[in-house]
Amino acid sequence: MRKTLLVVCFLLILTAGSLHVECRRHRERRRKDYTLFVFGDSFVDAGNLPKSSGRSRVSRGWYYPYGSSDSSHGNQATGRLSDGLVQSDFLAQMLGMDESPPVFSTLRTRAEVENGINFAVPFSGVMNGRQEEQLSLREQISQFGEFVDHGSVDDKQLENSVALLSVSNGHDYSHVSDTTSDRQLDAYIDDVTDGIVEGVKRLQEIGVSKVLVNSMPPLGCSPWRARQSVGYAQCDGAGNTLATTHNRLLRRKLDGLEDVHVLDLYNAFNSLARSMSGSTPCCDTSDHNAYCGQLDGNGRAQYTVCASPGDSFYWDNENPTQAGWEAVMDRLQANIQDFLAA
Repeated sequence: MRKTLLVVCFLLILTAGSLHVECRRHRERRRKDYTLFVFGDSFVDAGNLPKSSGRSRVSRGWYYPYGSSDSSHGNQATGRLSDGLVQSDFLAQMLGMDESPPVFSTLRTRAEVENGINFAVPFSGVMNGRQEEQLSLREQISQFGEFVDHGSVDDKQLENSVALLSVSNGHDYSHVSDTTSDRQLDAYIDDVTDGIVEGVKRLQEIGVSKVLVNSMPPLGCSPWRARQSVGYAQCDGAGNTLATTHNRLLRRKLDGLEDVHVLDLYNAFNSLARSMSGSTPCCDTSDHNAYCGQLDGNGRAQYTVCASPGDSFYWDNENPTQAGWEAVMDRLQANIQDFLAA
């Protein structure tokens, strides 16, 4: 999206040099108009978890090969669970920013907020996580409420604010198994979607003017659910059924709420993954229980990285590559802009 903007401006220079100033001013005006607040999971987190002294499944986003395609950050890991930028970064670019707003963990409670705040953390969902770093959606929104109560976010910023809410990488459903009955699963999906709707309403009560909500992507086609025994060629039907049930119920519950738009990640992921690398992750492990970036006791990599991450949709077992996210947000951009303009 950033490249598209630069090409457009370049063409304007060729046709009429005076229009170059107008193009630049338009981008600056958009930067002042919008404030972005981000909540949820690894799809939108920009590095909220602190870097630990050693790499682990939780801290892997701060270590190579994460960030290796991110030229805007010197091809260094930034805590994002991708080889580069993530969904919140590309939405921020649509709003005239360079990248996701600052992460909550780097700000003082009474810090002055300019473009917004990113509260998202990996492994987050509606339900409380078992560990301290797994802040639930409700806890993240409570953090946001404290910032507003302390006056760090003023009324003008709220009037022009956009919230991105992502409970989409399947963390809430990670414990679902073949032994879970249909009745139990339906009740659980009802609870999860209730929690998302509660979060949306709470954001609106605080004063956020526009809310974007991720739908669930086809979980059965994510690498961690796709059948590795056939080279990721087959999706898990139960995982996709879970996602479609979640999405149908979520849309029904959000129907009628003003200034709320559901982002169709399901169809975007499904179409784009098929046209790129399918369910095969760029950063792959031979052991299903290992993780991208893992080293053994002798410092040997327990993973391999594909030669061209830009051609892959999935980066690791659940998160898209920078190229994957850019393609997804390009696909959704027109609907997002129409929603924001309404």
